[in-house]
Amino acid sequence: MQVKPLRAAVVGCRMGAAHAKAMAQLPDYEVVAVCDIDEERANQLAGELGTAVPFVSYAKMLQEAQPEVVAVATPTALHAEQTFMAIESGVKGICCEKPMATNLADAKRMVNLCKERGIPMIVNHQRRMGKEMVAARELIEQGAIGEVLFVRANCAGDFLTDGTHAVDSALWLLGDPEVEWVFGQVEVPEKPRWRYGHLVENSATAVFQTANGVRVEIFCGEVRERFRAYQDYEVVGTKGRLWRTGDQPLPNLFIQDEKGGTWSPKVVNGHLRPVPDEKGMWRPVEVEPDDTISAMKRSYQLLAKMVREGVEVDHPLSAEKALRGFEVVMAVYESARLHKRIRLPLEQEKFPLELMMAV
Repeated sequence: MQVKPLRAAVVGCRMGAAHAKAMAQLPDYEVVAVCDIDEERANQLAGELGTAVPFVSYAKMLQEAQPEVVAVATPTALHAEQTFMAIESGVKGICCEKPMATNLADAKRMVNLCKERGIPMIVNHQRRMGKEMVAARELIEQGAIGEVLFVRANCAGDFLTDGTHAVDSALWLLGDPEVEWVFGQVEVPEKPRWRYGHLVENSATAVFQTANGVRVEIFCGEVRERFRAYQDYEVVGTKGRLWRTGDQPLPNLFIQDEKGGTWSPKVVNGHLRPVPDEKGMWRPVEVEPDDTISAMKRSYQLLAKMVREGVEVDHPLSAEKALRGFEVVMAVYESARLHKRIRLPLEQEKFPLELMMAV
């Protein structure tokens, strides 16, 4: 028996185009509406899909299109409000872009309201669904690099927008453990800077410790390691290391055994990539090619299953998992504000950077 596709809608047609196209490739969904304040952009995406009605008003789209699943892919400052609107409209499932909110109070309310209403919600930390990240987690769980000692991540951008990915990816690689404490520092600009509707810093560093004793170090913005690619992750264990060399096309996952030794960097397509030395210490991990759309497709397939079978179905991108990482992000800013380590749970529910800059 053929299952009726879920009526889906997307708000924010820039980033949302990837969401809409991923859903459009699945029999689980019919994209019936897209929305953007840029009417031309909404019309263009609707035309590419062929099934969607374009809107410039989000409230009108929710009322007239009556979607069952909504993807919120607007600037960060709008995520919470538009998620609340989707909840009140009676949707059955929500995918929100990361970061889920700009403060902990909104993030908690988003998760709690969805729980109360029985609405499955995911947050698009799509790297968790990438095949090389799945392979990396499996290698760690299999003991390929021994006992994990620490994780180091590098990324450009601001910590709320981009560091969010690094925090979430580190937690994913470690099996989503609880976090005990967070220590962070941020460099505040001389004049306020805004991105995606929220204040941003020039640079940020963070160290946090998980309940299983593993340390995570993150360097973001102007203090990142310049010769590392965007979202570069290194996992160091007692018997070797894993290196995900950024988001470039595969191969971007390498493993080194416990013997260590020297290795030579090689630039390929503008990215730094490790290659084996004469002893063959580094070797690429065999992973099938992947892309953002296919990772999103797997995510949306599982979301459809959650909608149809219940929120108890586990999802790597669940809002509950995202909230854990988001709390760490907010704790980094709070640590910088108070100049001390922050033990979780975090009490501060406002955006600490706003308190620091008093704007």
